[in-house]
Amino acid sequence: MSLRDLVNLLNEEARMGRATVSENDTNLILSELAPDVALRLAQAAANAGLRYVTYDSEFSECGEEDISEDMGQFRLALQKPNRSAEDVADTLYILSEVGFLDFLRNGHAARYWRIFGISASFKCQARAFGDWDQPLTLDELPVTKSPRMLVKETTDTRSVPDDIRLLLLTEMTLNATDPFHRMWAGHAYDSLSRCVANEVSASDRKLIFKGPPKLSLEFRNPHQEIDCPLDMCEFQRLHEAAAWVFESSREAEIKHVLLSTEIARSGRSDGEVRSYLQDNLAAAFECAKIAYQMSISDVTKDTLKSLGDLRKAVTEETSKATDATRQTVTALASAAAIGIGLVVARISATLSPWLIVAVMIVASLYVFMIALSGWHFILVQRGLRVQWQNKLYRFLSTDEYEAMVTKPVGRSEKVFKFTAISGVGILTVWAICVILFAFNATPVSFPTRDTSSPLKSLEKSEARPDDSDLEEKSRRPIVELPSVHLVSR
Repeated sequence: MSLRDLVNLLNEEARMGRATVSENDTNLILSELAPDVALRLAQAAANAGLRYVTYDSEFSECGEEDISEDMGQFRLALQKPNRSAEDVADTLYILSEVGFLDFLRNGHAARYWRIFGISASFKCQARAFGDWDQPLTLDELPVTKSPRMLVKETTDTRSVPDDIRLLLLTEMTLNATDPFHRMWAGHAYDSLSRCVANEVSASDRKLIFKGPPKLSLEFRNPHQEIDCPLDMCEFQRLHEAAAWVFESSREAEIKHVLLSTEIARSGRSDGEVRSYLQDNLAAAFECAKIAYQMSISDVTKDTLKSLGDLRKAVTEETSKATDATRQTVTALASAAAIGIGLVVARISATLSPWLIVAVMIVASLYVFMIALSGWHFILVQRGLRVQWQNKLYRFLSTDEYEAMVTKPVGRSEKVFKFTAISGVGILTVWAICVILFAFNATPVSFPTRDTSSPLKSLEKSEARPDDSDLEEKSRRPIVELPSVHLVSR
């Protein structure tokens, strides 16, 4: 007899009520066994090569020869086949149907559940199910909104699941003929029905939908047998509705309100969860999707208007940052030109060095104040953007807001910051150089040219001779010319 024969035998005995099965990660405990059942299971465990221990009704260890009808009920403890540390990493190995059901109810952290004898594997968004030696892969989806944040519970014992991904399939591949598939579908149906309600009252076992009108549905006891007949089409309908509600964390709340309201409006009276959803869930789901599309159209108008305002605000803020950069550059150029003028003035004229120091200090302070006022404006706008995001633009995700606002404005801020820091640094060095030059330079003397007019030179040359010239001329001998007498006829 193999391990499969042992598992089939203990599952059959558990279904017939002749054995109580309790399973954990490494062991199986079979209790309340009749002597004949204890002998059959012990023999099957021995043939399968498993280690086991038999206990009598007084919890004393006994052998197979001690098992008799007059000793009451027996208890059998089986140890699962040993697996390597690599095999059991993040993996749960399950032998029995009851053990699988208990793990579903109580939960387990393993991402891979290997169930002995399952016919086909299937995957949830955060867990994979398969046979013991079947290869399993899992592409885990991101965490979405927890149903416990949307559903109110009146007791401390939580019956609403914390992670909806463990109940949503990646593909609808369940086989209605497989008992493990049926048990998982029944468990998922009961859990998903709690996820779409507004309130769960575990004390009186009711799901409450606020409506209006208010609806109260009775749900089954979670410790009741789950492998009762369940129509897979009915499960698929609820699965599709729950997947629609929780597909996006940002939209889960409004979708949950719409679906729960339509479920309350669809029926006429209270009833049992499964029968009510079977009759009304399809219509309620269609109405919820229509209501969501209508709300989206209204929200879209407001969203487009908000996005337009956001674009204008970003454009205006970017232009102001650019103007601040332009003003800083202008002030830097003016201060540099003033420094050049002071250098030229110091070279060509006797200009006080302290006057040059005073002028350069005033010019540098002017540039520094321009840069400081621009940086103060940028800091104020940063604080306003944080308030805008939390109050006006919460519909934008962090990545979208960063791409539309933070990065474009950040580029303008970087240009201003680089211009201000580098410009003030260069101006400081230039001011120091001008001041040092003012105290060490000596004015240069240039030769002068006679710029009098030629007319004045001519007047000087044609000036009247002085008295010495007249005296010299008077000393010269006088030459008399012969006189000529003209005789008239």
